[in-house]
Amino acid sequence: MKDGMIVFDCVVHALDVRDAAIRDRVDGKAIQSGLGDFARFTEADGRGPRGNVHVADGPPDTQWANEKLFGESDTDIAMVQTVPLFHAFKDGMGPAQLAYEMAQSNPDRLLFCGGVDPLFQGLPAALEEMERQVQEWGATSIKFYSAQSIDMAWFADDEKLAYPLWEKAIELGIKLVQFHKGLPLAHERVEDLRPNDIQKAAFDFPDLNFGIHHMGDPYIDECINIASRFDNVYLILPLWFNQYFLQPREMQHRLGKALLFAGPDKLCYGTDAFLWPNVQAYIDLWAELEMPEELQEGYGYPALDRETKEKVFGLNFARALGLDLHAKVERLGLNAPAK
Repeated sequence: MKDGMIVFDCVVHALDVRDAAIRDRVDGKAIQSGLGDFARFTEADGRGPRGNVHVADGPPDTQWANEKLFGESDTDIAMVQTVPLFHAFKDGMGPAQLAYEMAQSNPDRLLFCGGVDPLFQGLPAALEEMERQVQEWGATSIKFYSAQSIDMAWFADDEKLAYPLWEKAIELGIKLVQFHKGLPLAHERVEDLRPNDIQKAAFDFPDLNFGIHHMGDPYIDECINIASRFDNVYLILPLWFNQYFLQPREMQHRLGKALLFAGPDKLCYGTDAFLWPNVQAYIDLWAELEMPEELQEGYGYPALDRETKEKVFGLNFARALGLDLHAKVERLGLNAPAK
């Protein structure tokens, strides 16, 4: 906990982008190189936390990962997320098997998020694998990367290809499905990663929550607008925290817009560890962050009070999952504050 606030990191990964894992040499090598470059970029001039991971060396050791999260930081609970990017990587950029194994290394504190792709795997196989990940591996959410390559993309409002996934999620008791939006990792079409397709899916499935990662950068205003109008759409913030050290003013504007228009109940803390393993820096950042007065006065952005920080630190994501976060940390003996 941080100053009595529960810290639920909703995005950590067990990435495998080694040469041996690459399927498509062009996209795979571009992603491998780009991830390393971006991690180094966000350390520019010593402003960000030091010690990024060399992604080409292989997935993180689970003991090391647990120490980084729970030994060296105030993180209480985390979700290990699959990255189902299959066009470039044989088992996905973040294989479900590795994510599951990491979650199993500390099942009380690490939740498992599965991942499938109905276009690359085929819809019947994706539905079958989705069911297996929930029933056998205990997946509490499912992640989707809907643009596999420059000529392979699908959309959340596709009634034939996507709607069976949302029906299956509800059947399996899943409360939240999550999407990588914006931020193409290689040669995908950026327009294939726009968040606009979430609107009709969220409208047609009001009992299912939809999480949009990275604020859909560069479609930030669109993401905020969508989250402001659909009660079941959440904004998940990995990379916001990483980029803050490099572009603090830009990130303050993004945060301010999201809080002003979508509200404090829609934002979720996540770090994208372990590209950046020293996650305590992000925890300290959020706990101590203030919205500059000139931005409050000039743009109408709200102040960052404790209630907002507690919601973003974990209460919002837990609600999206249908998880009683206070009860969970109490069972773990983590000294949660009174409700």
